[in-house]
Parts: sequence; structure tokens; C-alpha cells
Amino acid sequence: MWLLQAWQCFFIIIFAFAVIGFIRGWRREIVSLAFTLAAVLIGALGGGALVAEAVFVRLPLAFQDPNNLRPPGPPTSLEVIIVTAVTLVALIGLGYLIGNRSFPKPTTPAERFWGAIPAIVAGIAIYATVSRLTNLFNKSPAFTFAVPNPSSDMIGNYLLLIFIVLIVLLIIGLVASSAKKSGGAKSK
Repeated sequence: MWLLQAWQCFFIIIFAFAVIGFIRGWRREIVSLAFTLAAVLIGALGGGALVAEAVFVRLPLAFQDPNNLRPPGPPTSLEVIIVTAVTLVALIGLGYLIGNRSFPKPTTPAERFWGAIPAIVAGIAIYATVSRLTNLFNKSPAFTFAVPNPSSDMIGNYLLLIFIVLIVLLIIGLVASSAKKSGGAKSK
């Protein structure tokens, strides 16, 4: 049982991802945001069931004798749950790994402030997806995983606040980048 309400989890996630984005910078966060949104799309469209079928049905068929095919049964709900969770975690982790390897650490404060923007978007997407998938995760009696579901009204109510925070981060990033470029008079 969670001791936090949905709106409290929502703001903790936003704050945590903003800090991560600030540390990593915007270049790294854009790469990880692309992988995160791909993982969210797979989770939202029920791609875990397709991946589970590929792993537990199609792959074993590929390794069988073509003259004596015995198709395995469809994946169980527990297998679908595990594959969905592993797929989400693997894609998001792969995005962070590729982002870290592709780009250097941020050097200017503007890069850091701009990094918080895609990180907040990724955090909202991950929280919404995981909280929506708890119904899928809780179908099996093997384990339960419950995250407070944010209602669409709650996200809608805080959307203006999130938009204002993103605009403020954008302005801070622009001010920090213009302050870096205009360094004052040069000595002769």
C-alpha cells in the first residue's frame, strides 16, 4: 500500500526527473526521451503481448525441426507481464546508456537547464504508463505492483503548472546561454 497520494507521486517523479535532466544535459535527455517514448508506446499498445509471443512462441518454432513442428501454446499472463516489464525497463535503460555514450557531459548551465525539459516529459510519460499498467501487473496472483493512478483531471489541472515550469526552465536556459556568449569588453 502506498503512503503517498497520486498527486504527491506525480510531483516527486517530476522533480526527480528534472534533477536527472539537469545533471545529464539536453543532448543526452533527447536521446533517452526518444527511447522512453518508444517504450511507452509499446506498453500502451499492448506490445508486451507481441514481444512475449515472439519470445515464447515464434522463437521456439524457429529452432524446431521443420519436419516435426509442435507449436507451443500462447504465452501465459505471467509471461506477458514479465516481458512487458522487462521490455519497458530495457528500452528506457538502453536510451539512457546510448545517451550517455553518444554525447559528452554538459559544459554550460544552459545545457543543464534545457536538459530538465525533456526529462520532465519523460518522467510524466513513464509515471502515466506504469500507473496504467498496474492493472495488467495485478492480474496475476504471483505478485502485485500498485502505483497510484493519476486521474486525467489531475494531470489536466496541473498541466498549466507544468507548462509554466517548462517555460521558466526554457527562459533560464536562454538567459544562461546568452550570458555566456556576451562576455563584456575584450582587453586590447
